[in-house]
Amino acid sequence: MYTFEYKYGMGRKDEDDEDRKASVIHTRIPEALENEIRRRASSLGLSVSNLVRNVLLNTFGLVESVIIDSADVARSARSRDKPSPSVLAWHEVTLNLNALCDRCNAILARGGRAAIAVTDGPAPRTFRCLACVKELADERHEPDADDAE
Repeated sequence: MYTFEYKYGMGRKDEDDEDRKASVIHTRIPEALENEIRRRASSLGLSVSNLVRNVLLNTFGLVESVIIDSADVARSARSRDKPSPSVLAWHEVTLNLNALCDRCNAILARGGRAAIAVTDGPAPRTFRCLACVKELADERHEPDADDAE
């Protein structure tokens, strides 16, 4: 069983600054996980310590992003129940966060293209996928039966 130890210099004045900065975590993990960690570290050319540190740092960042994105999705779902201000236009943007299309519920991935609503008053951010915006434009430009005569 592999263990990680957590030590933290709890403000002790007798330790020098370098000792207080270092933290070590001990935890018990199954042998299979230890073997996997060692195998992955070796294949990446990293020490076990560096691999575990990188995994923990990236995991916290990922979890934070998921929580923020989930809160945005929940806020968007709640806002659908309320009347919203009039949408004046749709502006094409590159997303910096994940979003949902308010029309078809498609997942709009961070870094992808989408449209954001420009409204006539304060409102929660509303996004649409480009396919839904195109359908809206196509609906507006279809000739009426009366126009064909």
